[in-house]
Amino acid sequence: MGGQAVGLNATPFGLYVHWPYCTRLCPYCDFNIYRNRNGDHDDLLHAILGDIEGHGRRITAPGPLQSLSFGGGTPSLMRPEQIAAVIKAAERVFGFVDNPEISLEANPDALSEDRCQGFASAGINRLSIGVQSLDDQELKFLGRDHSAEEARNAIKAARNAGMRISADFIYDLPDQSETIWGQRLEAALELDLEHYSFYALTIEPGTAFGVQVKKGRMVPAPEERSAALYDLTQEHTKAAGVGAYEVSNHARNIAGQSRHNLIYWQSGDWIGVGPGAHGRATINGQRMELVAARHPGDYNATVQTRGWGIATKDTLSPKEIVMEAFSMGLRLRAGLDLARLQKRTGFAVPKHNLQNLINDGWLEVDQSMLRVQPKGWALIDRLVLELLT
Repeated sequence: MGGQAVGLNATPFGLYVHWPYCTRLCPYCDFNIYRNRNGDHDDLLHAILGDIEGHGRRITAPGPLQSLSFGGGTPSLMRPEQIAAVIKAAERVFGFVDNPEISLEANPDALSEDRCQGFASAGINRLSIGVQSLDDQELKFLGRDHSAEEARNAIKAARNAGMRISADFIYDLPDQSETIWGQRLEAALELDLEHYSFYALTIEPGTAFGVQVKKGRMVPAPEERSAALYDLTQEHTKAAGVGAYEVSNHARNIAGQSRHNLIYWQSGDWIGVGPGAHGRATINGQRMELVAARHPGDYNATVQTRGWGIATKDTLSPKEIVMEAFSMGLRLRAGLDLARLQKRTGFAVPKHNLQNLINDGWLEVDQSMLRVQPKGWALIDRLVLELLT
């Protein structure tokens, strides 16, 4: 892929594409998703292409794109030629750095050998596979359509297509003991992937699981067990050579890390296209929060009438920029660069608050990098409030 420049931008810059359709709505998911009933959705594809063009006319891009990420929903329902059309539009409007990360979230049941080859030919070079578990009973509980064997076959097909691979797993299921999770975790690590994401099951209001909990038909895991399973995850992954570089994300080396997600954690700029997509971009020198129209029909109409899909556009205040930088940046094991933040925003951390949290063993400072100590990894939001208020 050509690209306009070699290397990375001073301000990271990426594009997120939200494809909201799913063949089945998982009981734990509260994303902006819709059941896939109407075929190929070329109307949505055309709106997304128009939205990319519209962003190109309105925002100040800090440079070419370092990453393009297809999420959802289930973007692996897209045809390879639809994906190729989006990639070509992004390259035409913004350009790519050399060797950009172009990733696709995918369900295992969508990843046949032919389909993986098709995605690779379209320009995808990284698959994020929603495995969630390698136990068939757990997969049934989680409302997944694939089996453990299908997940393993999908990973094999992705490898044969030359893809970089990440896999998502969910732990902290009801009645999941440390022993059981340890077994599930070892099975996952035996896949020998370059990247893993391990997420504790969260019960969100309005989801099927949320309704069950509200009616007393399901009891969520106690917090103390959640913490124990998290600690167990850190121990096993570190021993396997895929230690955490972020609260929930693990990579074998720097090259294996998610370059697109690093844009979020490092307060870069990104464009969000597709129904309900969020973005952070610079317009007339101001950092803006951009949110696309949520419903697919409304999104398509908004692109037609306004020339892009954005329904709300808000200027972020200096306080909001700083709060977001700390909330996201401290999730990284490498920490938050205080010198860079001060240069961008003029903000200096309150010394008294910082010293108290350092003395209490929650934070550490190495040159200009502020890091959360291990005992604070599960308490980042609280630490940010204590630091900044």
